Amino acid sequence: MEKIGDFAKRCQTTIKTLRYYDHLKLLVPDYIDTVTGYRYYGPEKVEEMNRITQLKDIGYTLEEIKRYCDAEADDIRKVMIEEKKQSLKQLTEETVKQLKLLETMKPNLIKGRIKMNTTFENDERVIGRWESLTTVKDREAFVPDELYFLPEGEEYWGFGWTKDYLKISFGDGMLCPYEIKEVNGEPYMFINNSIYRDDVWVLRQSDKKHYTRYEIAIQENIDLPFITDEAVIGTWNAVDLVQNIEDFNPNLQSFSGTLLYCKAEFLPDGVLCNHFYGRESITDKMKWTKGLTLLDYGNETSAPAYEIRNGYLFIEWKSGDYKWGKRKPYYYVFKKEAD
Repeated sequence: MEKIGDFAKRCQTTIKTLRYYDHLKLLVPDYIDTVTGYRYYGPEKVEEMNRITQLKDIGYTLEEIKRYCDAEADDIRKVMIEEKKQSLKQLTEETVKQLKLLETMKPNLIKGRIKMNTTFENDERVIGRWESLTTVKDREAFVPDELYFLPEGEEYWGFGWTKDYLKISFGDGMLCPYEIKEVNGEPYMFINNSIYRDDVWVLRQSDKKHYTRYEIAIQENIDLPFITDEAVIGTWNAVDLVQNIEDFNPNLQSFSGTLLYCKAEFLPDGVLCNHFYGRESITDKMKWTKGLTLLDYGNETSAPAYEIRNGYLFIEWKSGDYKWGKRKPYYYVFKKEAD
């Protein structure tokens, strides 16, 4: 028998790998010295190690290899081999599809990012509201409850489009090819999101109305009388952004990025001056009344609530996730400046 170091050299692997395989009960030494702890391997272990290496080269995971090696019947191994064969075939087909997609999108790629200002080309079939039905494949992925294709490819909430592609500007941005098929006389859309995830969104068209981004946004009543609130009057500086008020910890900032909404000035006459990071020379002058901030951006209105707890001011952040995604708002957390 050979010591673990000599056996590792013979099998062209590492001692660390052999110890890990022993831990998994995948390749157990023939003998372990109880005094020194040295592992020893017999000649037959070389064949076992070769089999593990071959299975890894085929694409089996260590968990799959252990199940294969533990299988007592050849019929079980045959089934596992056939399953892997089908999995590899599917992977090959998807790789070919992605290569074709890469060639199609090559003109839109700039230094690893997808150029989102592609020339708009109309596709009258897609205009209107599409209801999300399901996601094909096993991986979990974000899928909106509904998608709107606005005329002229107008963007809303990070979604736009041009013929044959859904444009998503979240993160680095991406172009996802879509395909429309009629099923029992109804139009269905299949959006291939396999650029970053292995999934396909399936949607069904609800109507063909020519919406605008303002029509589909949540609009809130801001025509409210002014009621003063002495506790909120003053200047407040942002210190955090949390999902729920209860999540806030004054000793630990949970949001690691830049706080976009950086300052809020509540004036005694009901005027609210909002300041945003990167826009030091621009102040959004809005209104407030007790318990609410009243925001008017022309075609978009919202009334984020505010609340003071333990000396901190919490203001709802009604971003596009709320206005178009109908998701629960996060909260900006502010600390009052000393008078």
